[in-house]
Amino acid sequence: MNFIRSLRFKFIVGLTLIMLPLFILLYYNNVYAMKVVRDQVSLTNMNHLAKSVEQNERVLQETNRYLYSLGERDPDIISLFFLKYGSGDYIIAKQRIMNKFMTDIGFYNLIDSFFLYDAVNDDLLLATSGNYDVKMSIVQESMPVQMQQLEGEIQKPEWSIVRGGTWNALVKTVRINAQFYAGALVDMNALNHPEQFTESGDRGGAVIVGADGGALSDSALNSAQIKLAAAHITGLNNPYQVISEVTSTGSARQYLMLGIPSAMSEMNYIVLLPEEDMMRNLPFFQQIIRLLPIGAAVILITAMIFLRQLLFRPMNVLIRGMRRVSRGELDVRLETPASSELEFVTHSFNQMTSEIQHLKIDVYEEQLRTREAEFKQLQMQINPHFYLNSLNIIHSLASLQKHELVQQMAGHLADYFRFSLRAGKRVIRLDEELEHISHYLEIQKLRFPNKLDFVLDVGPDLGHYVLPPLTIQPFVENAIIHGFQRRTEPFVICITARKSKTLSDPTLSSVLQLSITDNGVGFEQEILERLQQGQYAEDPGGQHIGIWNVIHRLIVKYGKHAGLQFSNQTEGGAAVHIHMPAQTEEEEGRAYAEPVDRG
Repeated sequence: MNFIRSLRFKFIVGLTLIMLPLFILLYYNNVYAMKVVRDQVSLTNMNHLAKSVEQNERVLQETNRYLYSLGERDPDIISLFFLKYGSGDYIIAKQRIMNKFMTDIGFYNLIDSFFLYDAVNDDLLLATSGNYDVKMSIVQESMPVQMQQLEGEIQKPEWSIVRGGTWNALVKTVRINAQFYAGALVDMNALNHPEQFTESGDRGGAVIVGADGGALSDSALNSAQIKLAAAHITGLNNPYQVISEVTSTGSARQYLMLGIPSAMSEMNYIVLLPEEDMMRNLPFFQQIIRLLPIGAAVILITAMIFLRQLLFRPMNVLIRGMRRVSRGELDVRLETPASSELEFVTHSFNQMTSEIQHLKIDVYEEQLRTREAEFKQLQMQINPHFYLNSLNIIHSLASLQKHELVQQMAGHLADYFRFSLRAGKRVIRLDEELEHISHYLEIQKLRFPNKLDFVLDVGPDLGHYVLPPLTIQPFVENAIIHGFQRRTEPFVICITARKSKTLSDPTLSSVLQLSITDNGVGFEQEILERLQQGQYAEDPGGQHIGIWNVIHRLIVKYGKHAGLQFSNQTEGGAAVHIHMPAQTEEEEGRAYAEPVDRG
């Protein structure tokens, strides 16, 4: 690319000519520039400080909610109240609470420790990521004060400040019942983030101070600077303050002071920025300004004409062409300009409009196919024949006065269609999918008494893994529809789930394997060969719409990491095997973005 003909070179030359007159204005506005610098630096750093404080306060509020919910939702903590102190069950429950606390510390990034205190037996359980002895000592010393504050009062969300010599912390304690208190500990240094503030220089920094003006966190500021900042805490309602420090030589050193009081505790977040570091470039600009030519007005006019011919006119032509395309005129073609960059942009624009003409019909047809597949899938989810048959069974059972079976049938039917209304989610848990399948099969068992049974062979630790909704049901329905043919003995469907390690793909830590098997007649050889060859995916509008829908969603979501296998068992019956990455809801949310609804 010819650099002299490039837009970059021409824009640099033109921008230089435009900026020259601005320095003349700066010569007469040096004082104003200092105020602008203060405003901008204070605004930037105040935004950083406000964001940091907001994040800290949010974590503290979430921790409050977490602590208040322990007495209502944690079965182990509730059970301690009824278990004998020191018994085996009591110790096991404490260990589970300890494990839960250690896990939850990772979810709350600011929290240093969680603890549970037994006031009756003076027993303290502490889970911490730091020095255990120091944290244990701090909690034990602060518990009498914390318990006294909670006695006879409504529990408040505020956090108390505890001092531990060289280590200060925030502590929050809630009363669960008459015996147990739960709480959390936060290292003050974890709340202070001095690295995010700009223009702090060697003499600036951030610190957290208490209501008495004492420092609560470590800081790059010295004691005199902290004392100076503490003396101006009352002015924190201003956007910023300019404060002065008298040095040992008798000269004054000015600082820009920013601060935000905490809503969760009696403390203040303070930032000091030395003004001389912020203003260090202004003298340099003043020297340059004195050297600028007087004839800047003529240069500015020339630069504007230059940019108009070089940039603005070609860009206006391009913008007019884009507006015509936005109105549906796809036959727009632009003339090639002189600049090499705009020449490439114009060529790409002309090529794009040409390709859009060819792609428009293809996109429209693809949308029709997609809507048709979605519509057929909805039809499969709520089958009117299945619904009417279920109502007929309920009517017959009611006529025979089998009220218990009527209740079971109605309950399963309600849960079945309730899940269908929720099946539009991106993913669901495996145990939710299996619960839906169980309702479906229980209804089928009432339709075919003594002729149908099912087995769910799923490990207790697999239910929290997620998969696309209605992944298993199409294969269960196909098994009942086709596997019942010529049956003289009970028909049994078995659904198994296993998790295995993967060695072939280093990007996956484990794989979730699902199997749907039965003891029916199995697949016909011709159909089995077609399924094994993947021909169900070639005709999404055919009879294998359910299978196509499942594999299409798996491939779109997981790509090569998911798949289907079909086979006949040696002892008789069909088998379908599904594999996909084993992921929890949190892992799935990080790995796959939410799909855009283009409906």
